[in-house]
Amino acid sequence: MSIDRRRVLLLSGGAALAASGFGLASEHEYEKGGIKVEHPWLRTPRDGESDANFFMVVYNRADAPDRLIAVKSPDIGGFELHVAPHFAVTEDAIFFPVGSKVTLAPGGSYIRLSGIEKINPVGRGFELTLVFEKAGELRIEAAIDAPDAAHAHDAEAMERWEKAHRRGADAQGEEHRSGHEEMKGKGEAQPGAGEPQRAQ
Repeated sequence: MSIDRRRVLLLSGGAALAASGFGLASEHEYEKGGIKVEHPWLRTPRDGESDANFFMVVYNRADAPDRLIAVKSPDIGGFELHVAPHFAVTEDAIFFPVGSKVTLAPGGSYIRLSGIEKINPVGRGFELTLVFEKAGELRIEAAIDAPDAAHAHDAEAMERWEKAHRRGADAQGEEHRSGHEEMKGKGEAQPGAGEPQRAQ
């Protein structure tokens, strides 16, 4: 299931999304076992690429430290944690002390999603399951932003992406129309070529 984030803004509160099955506190918040995830988002892969950087804000409101140990989705091939040293206990986990707020954002720590097989358009969402050592699995939907987005819901980056892809679509449409007109002209130069022959 995918939620169009542009349409979510028209909904009142989180009631309409609660039935989706996500651990949802509001449109952009997910909670489980004292772990709260806010504003998860990712940069869509650039054309021809299959990797995407994933960002979020994580609060640990539990009574014990926790660690993020995996990110799962049937649509990704793997993940890599790129984190600041004070966030990581080992190379394969992100540490969340009690009462901490850990921000993954462009220019700092992030999670690289690799081998993405398919992804929804910019402006929609991408389902992921975050696996915490103590809190367990937390299913979220990350907003999909443009490849050069500086932050979640970067309107300027989205506008650039839409313009670039609209130009590409328009160019393909023009090429298709030109080819169609050329074929049409060839057909007109040979009247009767498509008519069945009559028996003599």
